[in-house]
Amino acid sequence: MTENGVTQWGLPADYLTHRPPLLIMERIVDIAAESVTCEVSTAGNCLKPFLNADGTLPSWYGVELMAQTVGVWAGRRDRDAGRDTPQVGLILSVRGYSSAAETFPCDTTLRITMHLLMQEGLLASFEGTISIHDLPVAEGRLSLAEVSGTGENLWGPQE
Repeated sequence: MTENGVTQWGLPADYLTHRPPLLIMERIVDIAAESVTCEVSTAGNCLKPFLNADGTLPSWYGVELMAQTVGVWAGRRDRDAGRDTPQVGLILSVRGYSSAAETFPCDTTLRITMHLLMQEGLLASFEGTISIHDLPVAEGRLSLAEVSGTGENLWGPQE
């Protein structure tokens, strides 16, 4: 990895539709067929707009961290299939999200790892963890839907 966060996988922005200040992933650690791991630092600029006054990050923000990590996985899958433009994804449900504390500490790196449980068409379910120094601090399961850039989505063609 280089100083600017680029790994062999590139940057999260290469795979997500988000742009600052809503682009909160800094580094891609790994992308596999059924899993993905990304990192972000609470000391970095990506999360700065969302931090509490004391520099901590509300733990409920972990849901978005998990969703963007899944977005990186989906973007890479699309690119491997020959589609260069990332698709928009929607969180349909969050189940079992829990955190060991109300906030993630300041000046630390959060590692988000998500594992594919099932995928059917444009729907997918992932479970994962957020870790600090290899210790899990939050976990949860997300169900998501991908909205196609072709004008079709879960609810049929857009009029």
